[in-house]
Amino acid sequence: MSLVNLAHCCSHLQNASMARLGLTSIPSTNLHHTLMLQLQRSGYVSSVTVGGPAPPPPSSLNPILDPAHPEYQSQSPSQSNESVITQANISSRRLWVGLKYWNNEPVLQKMRLVSKPTRRVWMGFREIEALARGDTSGYVRGLRGIGESMFVTTDQGLLEVRECVEKRTGGMLLCRVNGV
Repeated sequence: MSLVNLAHCCSHLQNASMARLGLTSIPSTNLHHTLMLQLQRSGYVSSVTVGGPAPPPPSSLNPILDPAHPEYQSQSPSQSNESVITQANISSRRLWVGLKYWNNEPVLQKMRLVSKPTRRVWMGFREIEALARGDTSGYVRGLRGIGESMFVTTDQGLLEVRECVEKRTGGMLLCRVNGV
């Protein structure tokens, strides 16, 4: 897991949302893909699509996450050459992220790393519970604003802080996202 690449991803998404872009791309890694799906689930981005260097067609940007939804089941993945992953095109794979706006303001206002490449921040369940309540734990400020989220990588995958409290698990703090 490269926190340097995650730092680039965070600053790119923040800059793209401030520049009022509707669609932007980031390098495709497992960590980026999981984080973008969590951001979509939390409502910060509208769509996440894996593709090549060229942007995907607008019809393939699916904002529906629930596999039980009838529209989700009726859409079949395209069988273009870009969707086939080979050794020749694996390095050019991109995640195309659709950004959201509300009242002409970006939903994703700030996105910052908590753990740095030189200082990784690990917290147990009790410290994460304190963060979710809004208390400061160590040098990490708690979640105090409306629409504020923090993402944690755990042995159960990438989770939001409130999900960590529900599942009673700890892990490494990745990034903090501030919304509108």
